[in-house]
Amino acid sequence: MIMYRIQFMTRANIISTFSRVLAYFQSGWRRQAIPFLFFLLSVAVILSVLANNWQTLITYHWQVRPHWLLYAFIFMSFDLLLGAYAWHLLMTRLGPYNNRRHNFKFWLYANLARRLPGPVWHIASRAVLYEEKGISKTVTSMTSGLELAIILVSGAVTFFLVLPFWVIPDSVRSQLNQSWLLLIILLPCLLLVHPRSLNTIWQKLGHQSPNQRLYWHETMKWLLLYIPIWIIGGIVLYCVSNMFQPVPRMQFFPLIGMWVITNILSLAGTLTFTGMGLREISLTLLLALFMPPPVALLTVIVLRLTWLGGELGGALISLLL
Repeated sequence: MIMYRIQFMTRANIISTFSRVLAYFQSGWRRQAIPFLFFLLSVAVILSVLANNWQTLITYHWQVRPHWLLYAFIFMSFDLLLGAYAWHLLMTRLGPYNNRRHNFKFWLYANLARRLPGPVWHIASRAVLYEEKGISKTVTSMTSGLELAIILVSGAVTFFLVLPFWVIPDSVRSQLNQSWLLLIILLPCLLLVHPRSLNTIWQKLGHQSPNQRLYWHETMKWLLLYIPIWIIGGIVLYCVSNMFQPVPRMQFFPLIGMWVITNILSLAGTLTFTGMGLREISLTLLLALFMPPPVALLTVIVLRLTWLGGELGGALISLLL
């Protein structure tokens, strides 16, 4: 019993210390300085890739196939609509606010705020929009937090689902030996989306009511809905990759896995210090295992512009809803 208390106190001290350190780096001038440093690091990595592979870049036999970009936009549009629908289900259940038009409109409009450093702008924009409809900021923020947890859990599940189908060289497979570290993200997120945890949090915030009590079949439905959202995002990456060189079909599942793991890394970075550039750097390094580094870098840049264009289009459409 004494040993258990000692272990519990030790874990509590570690968590407390980590929280204080995290709060220190996210306060004052450090809140702006750290994202800026990560941005400079991202730029430095990109310039380094270009400098070290400049000769390859200018002598590479480019095979630009623009019709793949059209395919990418089609799949991306469907992915955005599916994401908006998933958010509609969450708000219908937890708001409760079941106006489909407004839920789609607010999700598409606030989605642009994801491009800003940190999750606060994305969540705050939703909270302001829904407050005008009579939904408290706390409820909207809690629902956004649940959405983020479901995205992380479903992403980890998707990665492990496609991992057995990867047909990759041994040299690449050796780079994935640490993929089990995703369990560090998966386990606490599973606890967070557990109905008992959600009901307890809602009750402590003073928003517990009979129609808000959640059950496993509801959270599982949301988790299963986000898995195809992840997969379609990977298909967008596959389409953009095919713009500059033919990508064998056997690399379809590896590309989905790369899309998932780099976005999880980016989301985790956003929750701590900054996610700026993390996805681009990590995705470039992974794609460089299959294609020349300059092609990988160009693929990532076009992919980012494609998603930005799709999100801008979604925001413009939301103004018409």
